[in-house]
Amino acid sequence: MDRSGPPLLSVEDLITEFHTADGVVHAVDGVSYELWPGETLAVVGESGSGKSVTAMSILGLVQQPPGRIVGGRVMFEGRDLLRLSRREMRAVRGRSIAMIFQDPMTSLNPVLTVGFQITEAILAHDTDRGKAEERAIALLSTVGVPNAKERFSQYPHQYSGGMRQRALIAMAIANGPRLLIADEPTTALDVTIQAQVFETLKLAQQETQAAMILITHDLGLVAEMADRVAVMYAGRVVETAGVRELFHAPRHPYTVGLMRSLPRLDNRSGHLMPIPGSPPSLIQPPPGCPFHPRCASYAGRSRCHTERPALRQVEPNHASACHFAEDLARKVPT
Repeated sequence: MDRSGPPLLSVEDLITEFHTADGVVHAVDGVSYELWPGETLAVVGESGSGKSVTAMSILGLVQQPPGRIVGGRVMFEGRDLLRLSRREMRAVRGRSIAMIFQDPMTSLNPVLTVGFQITEAILAHDTDRGKAEERAIALLSTVGVPNAKERFSQYPHQYSGGMRQRALIAMAIANGPRLLIADEPTTALDVTIQAQVFETLKLAQQETQAAMILITHDLGLVAEMADRVAVMYAGRVVETAGVRELFHAPRHPYTVGLMRSLPRLDNRSGHLMPIPGSPPSLIQPPPGCPFHPRCASYAGRSRCHTERPALRQVEPNHASACHFAEDLARKVPT
């Protein structure tokens, strides 16, 4: 990971909304984070926190209407992706930035062979079909699909779930992207296959030397694969830190709640400690800190009810959107 130069990706105050019959859904509400070349950034949080919508916004894949990006910048290699034309953005997708979607069962077209779909991904940025087909077979072999030459001509229903996901990874790295976005890449796969797919992801990242945004609920996976973590809640980033710092010294009550809800071998009671309550409405989010209705640490503080905390640096390379992050540092053992 090279931090000597500017970040590869810089998301700055990104705002994405969805207009519905019930009101405006503030799905992404001022999200900011950075990613350096070769780095893996894990984005974690409950369902509905805005993780996937942020990724879709980066790639310009938010459906309009009802969705709309209303503010912010997404700087990638010196260009603001939000200001590119549709034609310019199509040239970026697949070549410079590639996405691995979360459902391998439905992400592939069932009436086209897997090899044809990977070949088409290559031909979107190349013109030689013969070389593209050879490259597709080589990619299937690289990601661990057995008998790649035979599998090239098979349809998705002839692949297992794990092999479908490997095929999606092959498609994503086909053009040597600088950035991979993996959105819950092991959904609907069993634990053994998950481990194999993540090993494939590591190899794919090494193959392309790409940076990666890993969107996941799996904190165990975060600990194994990520360099840094961005924690999202109610459409906002509430904490960013190196993976070691986040696990050993979280500085936001929501992150503390996530850590405490994990199964632990030293938990003698056998009971998990869930975060109380439910995520807030993104149509009418609560005033002040959006987490305060569920916060076990500072729910009684009036400042939390009235003043929205900014994401600020509390330690070197560690930022928190909590008014009392320094207080929390004294409460949580490191």
